[in-house]
Amino acid sequence: MRYQLIFVFLFLFAISLKSKSQSTLYIDQVAGNDANTGTTIGAPWKNLSKLYNLTITAGSSILLKAGSVWGGQQVKFKGSGTSGSPIMVSRYGTGANPIINGNGLTGQGVVYLYNQQYIEISNLEITNAPNGAINSDFFVGINDGNSNNNPLGADRRGVMVAIDNFGTASHIYLKNLNIHHIKGQLGSGSSSVNGAIPKRTGGIYFTVLGSTETTNAKSRFHDVLIDSCNINYCENIGLALDNEWNVYYPGSTEYSNWFNRRFSNIKVSNNVIHHIGKNAMIIRCTDSTGLIEKNVCYETALGTTGNTIFTARAKGTVLQYNEGYYNRATTQNIDPGNIDGSLYDPDFGSVGIVFQYSYSHDNSQGLYWGCNTRGANNNTSGIPDPGDTACTLRYCISQNDLGDLVYLNYSSAGNEIYNNVFYTKSGLSPNIIHENGGNNHKYNFYNNIIYNLSSASSGADYAFGSGSATQTRNISNNTFYGNHPSSEPSDPAKLTSNPNFVSPGTATTGLASASGYKLNYGSPCINSGKIISRNGGLDYYSNVVSVSTAPNRGCYQGPGIGAPVSIPVITSFTPGTATAGTTITITGSNFNGTTSVLIGGTAVTSFTVINDNTITAVVGNGTTGYITVTNAQGSTTSANIFNFCSAPPGPSVNGVSVCKGTAATLTASGSGNITWYDAATGGNRVGSGTSYTTPVLFTATTYYAQDSTCAISNTRTAGRVS
Repeated sequence: MRYQLIFVFLFLFAISLKSKSQSTLYIDQVAGNDANTGTTIGAPWKNLSKLYNLTITAGSSILLKAGSVWGGQQVKFKGSGTSGSPIMVSRYGTGANPIINGNGLTGQGVVYLYNQQYIEISNLEITNAPNGAINSDFFVGINDGNSNNNPLGADRRGVMVAIDNFGTASHIYLKNLNIHHIKGQLGSGSSSVNGAIPKRTGGIYFTVLGSTETTNAKSRFHDVLIDSCNINYCENIGLALDNEWNVYYPGSTEYSNWFNRRFSNIKVSNNVIHHIGKNAMIIRCTDSTGLIEKNVCYETALGTTGNTIFTARAKGTVLQYNEGYYNRATTQNIDPGNIDGSLYDPDFGSVGIVFQYSYSHDNSQGLYWGCNTRGANNNTSGIPDPGDTACTLRYCISQNDLGDLVYLNYSSAGNEIYNNVFYTKSGLSPNIIHENGGNNHKYNFYNNIIYNLSSASSGADYAFGSGSATQTRNISNNTFYGNHPSSEPSDPAKLTSNPNFVSPGTATTGLASASGYKLNYGSPCINSGKIISRNGGLDYYSNVVSVSTAPNRGCYQGPGIGAPVSIPVITSFTPGTATAGTTITITGSNFNGTTSVLIGGTAVTSFTVINDNTITAVVGNGTTGYITVTNAQGSTTSANIFNFCSAPPGPSVNGVSVCKGTAATLTASGSGNITWYDAATGGNRVGSGTSYTTPVLFTATTYYAQDSTCAISNTRTAGRVS
């Protein structure tokens, strides 16, 4: 019996080592010791390898000491968090973010998650190159042993998140990661080079593993956030999303298969991605809940051709407020070509993708490289597929891009290109519109401004398709200013006069630097555009776009800089009742130049003019009354009254004592409406009014009263029955 007890004890001890229930683990490469418990700041582990065989429980944290540097190790562990209790991986202490150098690790990622979910990773620095962070090892060639020699290329990543036969993996957040010098494999094809598929190597890679996924698993990602990361010196890709199993087209007979394996609620935002071998981002399999915004990408396609950001097998995803510049696809000398190099590329299987409010400049190509056909290998219903529609490019700016500013390449049944600005300085010679004459295209080109300062003899041009394929183009209400090549298209509402920009060609880096493409008051482009019913609602500068009056041409939809100021007009506000500190939204018109906002004659704490049609204001300690908005031309007052409320004080509640097996009556007094609950927060509503009779009670029980006045509620007051 004694030996049996010892065996059971040792077995349980071993299990405890593999499943850590502690809430926090600390790892310090400098002062740690693997013999420590790892559960306190004073007794941290030393090596990340201590995590490899552990199953981390929901709500736990793995914290790496600031200033630590690990080589040849990974952040990987077993276990998942749960909704509301994710596993957190981050740093502790002061100093530089902890660094994990993969030292050339292949096959996975320096940070590696496999069949896991509800995990948040932040504040780490990650590298993975065999010789360390040496710039000269990067962008030197394509294939090992050929003239463009790249012997160090391999199957490497910084962060890899992989699932197979898992179903839906939810809530993977990557925030504030510095991922750099990831020596993957340069290349453009789908064949293995140096043991790697090039487009699967680079900084961040989310994937469903196609080699092991089964038909019925329908594995996919939901609720992914990649935010505020710095990704640089990566081969081949900055970040990529892929479902290696989901090669389905998001339409026609394949839609249900695609839908079951789509990626939903994907957000990629506020990242800076630069010095990349090929694409900064590959966005595959995302649906209309996907949002790719406020990213800056530059010095891309440094080792082979590639567009800066492309989508594939995706439907309805929105890409906005992104900036891309210095794409070198056609100008670098490692593997240059005459294709790719644009900011945006709706690639195979891209349906209804929206590209808006973005700024492209100084790239090998321009804004839009349209490859949104069904696909090269699975098109069984003809080209173009009837579902290849509604990819939209709007309210964007192209300044001094080279090559093809808008290229309609593979066959597609619909592209909407409207209210963009294309600026070309003297000395450049791009194709403003280029159609691949061997493929069928249908597209609309409305309300754009082409500002062409190139030379008449060898400057910007148009290359419309002249082959056997059908080109169905609708070109109307555009402004063509400057040089007019003979290939310039006809336009029934063409303008050729100066659009009267504020300061064209002066944008530098940053979306805000492009304010020079606003129109001065009196511009012929103001209110001379074509009405587009589904116009997105806002322009590049966040001005509201009407669906009933003629819009401006170009990306600016305001009244014109220097326009006379009109008296404000208030049409509505929300909420109609609030207490001090609440933000209300006021809608109307002529709000630019607002000097004051009053409620009941009392100034609000602060206000912000969002655009000419929207103001947000923070309620102060005011009174009930009308809202007044004032500018230099006068004031206007709302038609309806705003109700100001103060949060009521907590009610007073009596406690009572009763005999076991009887009911009790609790009473409360307050200044408003009393509601009774069975919990201090949340819980169930059990009654209302100044008194509440409990059910028959056998144990001491506490109930809670809450006082509410004009929709403002206080905290709950306890009343105990003992």
